[in-house]
Amino acid sequence: MDTIKRPTGFIRCLVVSVSLGAAGGLVFTDIAAAQQRTILDMLFGPRRDVYREDSDRMIFDENNRPARPAKNRSTKRAERPRPQQPAAPAAQNTPATPQPVIPSKMTDAKTILVVGDFMASGLAEGLDAAFMDSPGVRVIDKSDGSSGFVRSDHRDWPATIGSLIDAEKPAVVVVMIGANDRQQFLNGPVLQSEAWAKEYQARVRTFLEAVKKTGHPLVWVGQPSFKFKNMTNDLLAFNEVYRSATEKADGKFVDVWEGFVDQGGSFTLSGFDVSGQTVRLRNNDGIGLTTAGKRKLAFYAEKPLRQMLGTATSPAIAAIKPGSPVQALPETPQAPVKIDRIAPISLNDPELDGGTDLLGATPRAGTAADKSAKDRLLIEGSAPQGQPGRINDYSWPAKTNIPAQ
Repeated sequence: MDTIKRPTGFIRCLVVSVSLGAAGGLVFTDIAAAQQRTILDMLFGPRRDVYREDSDRMIFDENNRPARPAKNRSTKRAERPRPQQPAAPAAQNTPATPQPVIPSKMTDAKTILVVGDFMASGLAEGLDAAFMDSPGVRVIDKSDGSSGFVRSDHRDWPATIGSLIDAEKPAVVVVMIGANDRQQFLNGPVLQSEAWAKEYQARVRTFLEAVKKTGHPLVWVGQPSFKFKNMTNDLLAFNEVYRSATEKADGKFVDVWEGFVDQGGSFTLSGFDVSGQTVRLRNNDGIGLTTAGKRKLAFYAEKPLRQMLGTATSPAIAAIKPGSPVQALPETPQAPVKIDRIAPISLNDPELDGGTDLLGATPRAGTAADKSAKDRLLIEGSAPQGQPGRINDYSWPAKTNIPAQ
């Protein structure tokens, strides 16, 4: 048996060269193929022409590969149209609320002179709002917030009211004073003593006499309740002094107490305003008035003032011819026209008890047949005979021959 000899060195080199050549050819073949195909082509097959939204801007070569776009072609992606926002609704041309026109006061307007303490200042503000639309009425505030009848060294109202009225020449004088008078007289009697009360009443009478001498009508507005009980009790007694003295001086006293207390008669910060709405009437200190409270205070004085000023309070006063006299409204209502009325008739007359006479007539003497069904029932105990077919027909056996109505 012949022994197989190993290839010689030449044959070994030749085999290696052939192997390297085959491997090299395979590598170059794969590289060339890879240059023509991508991994996606190897996995999913050759690419096909698929329409894209931006295909007009893409350039493909013969191997279906994207090529660099030409320099003269714009590569900017077209912006997609954005959805339009709904247009805001046009603002409706709502007409603006017309502001009330405040008429200017006439040169010969009637003047309301307000005097007193700090409460009178609030009253003047409320009256100014009450007669805002009345060109024939003007309100003049001559109040002194710290004044009163006790401290005559600060303001002596009985001595200065006459000259003030002569200077202003008002049509009516409105007074509200007393909130500062809960103090002792200067070198005088003690507060609320008998001597103090006599001195205070004397100064009030002196003030009213000075106003009455001028011949101008006077309206005295009383004090409202306050937060502090002692102050409220004192001013309640002051109001009685003012009422009595004003009526003796032929003036008009206006009581505002009920407008600034609750249902139990106690002080309250809130209450009804002139329009019936619940609002704040007093400040937190329980003394001062809010704007609504000032207007309500003036509401009580407004009625007598309109009676005294007459047609001057009318908003149409400017349309009246110049020089025409302004007629004042009568202070007392005229007697009504006499109307003949029919005398009242009793509920028992005329037919129920058998008569046709009105009340006050002399009853006539009648027989038993003339007696009414009520008299026969109450006096004799005889029940009225029931008519056939009615519910009070108790006859037995029941009547069947009921006459047709």
